[in-house]
Amino acid sequence: MPDRVSPEAGTSSSVPGLTRTDTPAAAAGPGRGRLRSNDGRTEDVDGPGIGTFHALRYRDFRYLWAGNAFMSAAQWIQITTMGWVSYDLTGSGGLVGVVSSVGNLSSPAIAPFSGLASDRFSRTHVVAVSQGLLFVNALALAVVIAAGWLEVWHLFLFALVAGALNAFNMPARQTLVFDVVPREVVPNAVALSNLAFSTMRTAGPMVGGGLIALFGPANNFVVQAIAYLCVALSALMVRVPRRPASGAGSRFAQDIAEGYRWAFANPQARILLLMLTIYPTFIIPLHNALMPIFAKDIFAGGPSSLGVFLSALGAGGIVGGLLAASLNAVDRRGLLQLNAMFLCSLSQAGFAATGALSGDVWLGAFLLFLAGIGGSIFNTTNQTVVQLIAPDYLRGRITSVMQVQPLCMAAGTLVAGALSDVHGAVAVGVGINLVAFGVTLGVLAFSPRMRALRLSGLASSQPALR
Repeated sequence: MPDRVSPEAGTSSSVPGLTRTDTPAAAAGPGRGRLRSNDGRTEDVDGPGIGTFHALRYRDFRYLWAGNAFMSAAQWIQITTMGWVSYDLTGSGGLVGVVSSVGNLSSPAIAPFSGLASDRFSRTHVVAVSQGLLFVNALALAVVIAAGWLEVWHLFLFALVAGALNAFNMPARQTLVFDVVPREVVPNAVALSNLAFSTMRTAGPMVGGGLIALFGPANNFVVQAIAYLCVALSALMVRVPRRPASGAGSRFAQDIAEGYRWAFANPQARILLLMLTIYPTFIIPLHNALMPIFAKDIFAGGPSSLGVFLSALGAGGIVGGLLAASLNAVDRRGLLQLNAMFLCSLSQAGFAATGALSGDVWLGAFLLFLAGIGGSIFNTTNQTVVQLIAPDYLRGRITSVMQVQPLCMAAGTLVAGALSDVHGAVAVGVGINLVAFGVTLGVLAFSPRMRALRLSGLASSQPALR
């Protein structure tokens, strides 16, 4: 059983506009602190005392959460529709992998600038502008499809632009959590943000598959465009204290490099970044490149089967998100990540094997449901710990380092799609997930630092490298 965090009284919160103050035990309870906002209101806050939906008490987090929900809906509608349109247009699993991967190719080039923009400029404006441009991009593809002009290069262009804009706004969107809730509530807020993603992963494929079957793919991209517009509007509703301008033009390159130097010099960050690469490299390719093949050929279904499978992943993600939001007192975050990855990888390998052995859609969906639980807990825990160990003024740049994920996703999806044309989707689906299991087992066996990683041992701030 994972250990429980013992909160320490007297710590302070670095969240703008929110101050953590000591309170007598009689007033606040043993080991508790009281949070005071700018308007003088106070509340008792500690780790074990934070409920599953605690972060939703904060007005600005509610707007941020709603924006995350709309953005996730748009992304999952896009994944469902792009995979189906690509495979229907070409009949090639390899090309589905290429189209799915090309959107991630710009992330390594965009990441350094997006992280620095998050630290230097208004994060709400960064999110609003990028989401507005995503609205235009999705609406343009809807027009192309509706007019009958669609060619493969249109899909490549759309994916490339969407990938660049999503990469640019990701650090600002994720680090906004620290601007709207106190530090003690951050693990809960991150879990609820990922819960929004999982909830829309359930609804998005259902909407996407339904619109494909009933009205064709063009309407999917119209819905996606509207969702992006809602994200932009919700971002503008978030009120955060004005941050002082940081950095001068002459330090542009140095400021970018500082985040990367800190991430690779900090031993905790290094092992977390290693774990970060497992999910996009070996787990996500089954969702992006192989799922249309499993739905159409292996399980002999159609758009509805694709929707069922992706929705099962989303439903598992919802349960996993609720569990993660309720684990505020769980201290052993390293072991939690490892066990979550074991559950995810073995469940997905079982799904792929089920396609070959029985073709039972509902058994496959159940295994994907379990995979969704494990994946949600893994990603929430990893993201939370990375952001908690980052220095406040470097947080955007440290978060941008996490955009190695899209590059790993692009490589994994491309390779999985190409291998499926040669060896079949079943063999590739089983193989990549067993590799994920093996790598995680290796980390468990040979990394005492990961096994010993505890939430209570994370420093509230880390010195930056100069």
